[in-house]
Amino acid sequence: MSSPLLIVSRGSTQHRQWRFLSWGYAVALAVLVPLVLQPFEIGKMNRALVLMVAVLAVNLVVGFNGMLALGHSAFMGIGAFVAASMVQDELWDYWMIIPVVLIVGFAIGIIVGLPALRVKGLYLALVTIAQAAVFPTLVNIDELGIARRTGGPNGRDVIEEVDRQESGFSSFFEWLPGVDGARGANAYRYWILLVMTVIVIALVRNIMRSRPGRAVLAIRDSEAGAAVYGVNLPMYKTVNFALSASLGSLAGLMWCLDKGFVAGQDFTFLLAVDLIIGLVIGGVGTLQGSIFGGLFVVWVRDLTKRISIPLGFYTLDGDGPLSAAIFGLILILFTFFAPGGIASMVTAIQKRIIQVVPLTPSGDPITPLEKLDPGPSSTRATWAMRFAVAGPVLLVIGWVLMNVDNLIVGTLAFALRFAIVVLAPIVVFVSMNELRAVKAGLRGENADAVASQAKMAGIIGVLSFAYVKTFAINLALRAHHVGHLARESVAVNPDGRTVPAIPLVNEAAKAKDFVGTSGEFCATSPGGEISDMSVAEVCNIASDAIDASETPVGFWLIGWPTQSMLSLVLSVIAIVVTVVVGLRYFVFADEKTEAAPEPEPEGASASA
Repeated sequence: MSSPLLIVSRGSTQHRQWRFLSWGYAVALAVLVPLVLQPFEIGKMNRALVLMVAVLAVNLVVGFNGMLALGHSAFMGIGAFVAASMVQDELWDYWMIIPVVLIVGFAIGIIVGLPALRVKGLYLALVTIAQAAVFPTLVNIDELGIARRTGGPNGRDVIEEVDRQESGFSSFFEWLPGVDGARGANAYRYWILLVMTVIVIALVRNIMRSRPGRAVLAIRDSEAGAAVYGVNLPMYKTVNFALSASLGSLAGLMWCLDKGFVAGQDFTFLLAVDLIIGLVIGGVGTLQGSIFGGLFVVWVRDLTKRISIPLGFYTLDGDGPLSAAIFGLILILFTFFAPGGIASMVTAIQKRIIQVVPLTPSGDPITPLEKLDPGPSSTRATWAMRFAVAGPVLLVIGWVLMNVDNLIVGTLAFALRFAIVVLAPIVVFVSMNELRAVKAGLRGENADAVASQAKMAGIIGVLSFAYVKTFAINLALRAHHVGHLARESVAVNPDGRTVPAIPLVNEAAKAKDFVGTSGEFCATSPGGEISDMSVAEVCNIASDAIDASETPVGFWLIGWPTQSMLSLVLSVIAIVVTVVVGLRYFVFADEKTEAAPEPEPEGASASA
């Protein structure tokens, strides 16, 4: 595969379809997160969203401006403590505190940034390291009432929990996916943090494309060159540093909103190191790198803590003394195999799949697409057929591996099952492109073989995409069904108030230091009481919801997982619509045009 599988001009129909599909996948993933993940996993995703904003704040200084600043954990702490103090002491709501936190962070960024202009490189790194190292101590000082506001060494609890039920808009937010049932509080905060993260990324994207953003990038590339072109170096450096500090403070507010507790120990230099790791692994100087970096720091670090690798003479356990070695080994591997970070690796893979040709001012491709086509020697149809077969095969292998009780194997099984989600649309687009090339006469004597392979691959790709859509619909229905059961599973305490049963089961399991799922805990016939209620009785009330939530995900779709007529009807509709639309408008889109007779020239009938 010497050339990309797809070559399209910017703004063309295929390019718009590709972008629409990419955004559709992103939206679908965001919707499925609070529906599919367990409550504690949604909490990890919330932390990842917080770190995305924090890594983006570091990226503004390090990646876009070229300044080596390592102290953004202190800015996060400032935002978190300001938010906690305003909520607890002044009784403000979180949305009212957002402008206050941004202004405070910007002001402190100006104060820190002005002296920092006199130092560069490693000296600036040393100054910001000192800033991160001293911050946890400063919040414990009794003078000026600082310890009273921050809680001192014990930290500060935020009693006001951000929850759908507590917001006063319970019925209004009922439509948000996942906010009902056991996931309610975590899912509700997930949607708030997701909206905040998307807004911040969009704003930074627009700033970097504006004139001030281009000036900041010019300073990164060459300070002397930027000064020659009239860029005010001190002003742009200081304002950019202050803007970065402001976003770091906003990440601290998001931290407080999610956890409901802040302490100086949460914002040590180790957090600053995590932010730098996320920036480097995600991709320095890219917006996508901030997203990948936040996900990497949270999920990969958690994965390494739960991993267990038997080495014969020793078991490399994530909870053992060598837990950091596993994470360090992963960082080393990324350094060798993806030196530009995950964002550069994804970009390189995307360039092997699709090449977008820019346009001239007149609207034509800068290079004619026919000159970029490989001609009769094209192997794109062969690759489309390989990908079309690989998707279902990897899916079946992934389902088989799911039966193996091993964390590494389970992660591999998930990746194999997810492959069909990525491969199915690629196969459809490549098949459609090859059929158009055959119709244009670009495949020469191989036209029949290419058309046959492209059609077969397109049909398999459309069927695979139909499976993906139906599976997603059933996952959403299953999550809604589980949420309904959880909402109906309520216990009545001695005071006559109704209390959700599943949180009580989780609390009882945590009190007994039980390691396992809620279903496994209830299967042990636990004794004792929780909130003046029998634990066994609470388990009995929540049994239906727990069984439904812990039912293994099956392979077949029809009638599963809700076992309802709604699941059957929606599954059939999704399959039929996807197959008809995919075959009619993608795989066989040009056959109707080919069969249509060409119009006769004017005057031909008269001369006849």
